[in-house]
Amino acid sequence: MKLGSIASKYGKGAVTKPLYIYETWLRLVGRGLQLIFALTVVGLYGSRVSSDSRHERGQAVQWVFAVIVASLSAITAVVFAIPQPFVKTARLFAWDFTLFVLWIAAFGTFAVIFLRIPEDDEHKWYENTRVSTMRHAVWFDLVNALFWVFTGGYGCFRTFVSRKVDEKMDQKLGQIESKVSDKVSDKFGSNPNLGAKISTASEIAGKLAPLAPAKYGTKINKFREMV
Repeated sequence: MKLGSIASKYGKGAVTKPLYIYETWLRLVGRGLQLIFALTVVGLYGSRVSSDSRHERGQAVQWVFAVIVASLSAITAVVFAIPQPFVKTARLFAWDFTLFVLWIAAFGTFAVIFLRIPEDDEHKWYENTRVSTMRHAVWFDLVNALFWVFTGGYGCFRTFVSRKVDEKMDQKLGQIESKVSDKVSDKFGSNPNLGAKISTASEIAGKLAPLAPAKYGTKINKFREMV
């Protein structure tokens, strides 16, 4: 491999590795918040569903729908938080937007019911459900919707815009590679022995790698891969 290509590879790695680390931490934090809020909603609405089941009452469709949406969100948050080398979850942003629509539907359904009920002693309960608790649940629905539209928007941006950014980065690194190659050529000229020397260095590194400590052996192997 040319020295310019080595410099280009190192340069791109130096730029993208910190971004990847920051993106990973942000994904874990974001998906973690989605999981926490989704489980909270499962608890708030699930208590009504469980109560109806225990007392052999008919299940209210609205509450069952909310529990299903919250459960799907919790599962998705866990799956999308796992780094996946073969499938980039950012490209599945359509599912984030789907959950956003479902959360908005849940928010609208319960907002119409509970945000219109007067706050007085005569209206503390609605169909065996405490009104004050459901009012809090309504705002949890809205927060969940905002979380999912945010991750959906980021996934859309990451899928379509980052591709152009990568192309620009490759173009700039190609220019750097060309300049480095020119400087190497100016310094060493058309020395036919330069490639042979690099190959010899790679062979020596290969022999030293098994004898070196693990942390140095890894670096030596990376050097061999690049040259």
